[in-house]
Amino acid sequence: MRTSGALATCVPVRLDSGSWQTAIFIRVSGSECEKDRVVLANTDRPLPVGFEGDVLKHESAAVVLLRLEIHTIPGDPLAAEVLLTPGATAAHVEALRLLASQPSLSWFFGDDEFSVLYAQTHWLSTEQHAAFDDLLREAVAHDAMVRYTSRYDAEAALSDIASHYEPRNESVSRTV
Repeated sequence: MRTSGALATCVPVRLDSGSWQTAIFIRVSGSECEKDRVVLANTDRPLPVGFEGDVLKHESAAVVLLRLEIHTIPGDPLAAEVLLTPGATAAHVEALRLLASQPSLSWFFGDDEFSVLYAQTHWLSTEQHAAFDDLLREAVAHDAMVRYTSRYDAEAALSDIASHYEPRNESVSRTV
């Protein structure tokens, strides 16, 4: 996914308030993201964002997919996908658990050298909290069934799913 020009993750962090919360970090680098960097570095208003989630029920483990859209360029949003394996690491469980309860979500956008170009926060609704909680419950339930059959292998599931990604270029959609 590095060849796409952007990398994204969401992890639990402690920001100014000292409370743990999940935040989204997107590194926007490479020539593919040049226009996005210009917009991010020069905006003086919050950018529209959107996200949706799904549980990919692989035979080896559940992988939670979070699809993020940042409307940097009209008609051509910067898109990123974060893949989480809650059954493999406590940090992924915590990231989803926090998203199901925290009042807001912070987004950070960085350049090649990880300097912050732009950051914004938006409020999470009750419906969004419920959706994150549903994603976590569904992933945990799937992983429990896979573990019962002794076939659990989060790394294999993640590798298989990631193998279907294509590098971003001018003729490919803006998916990270």
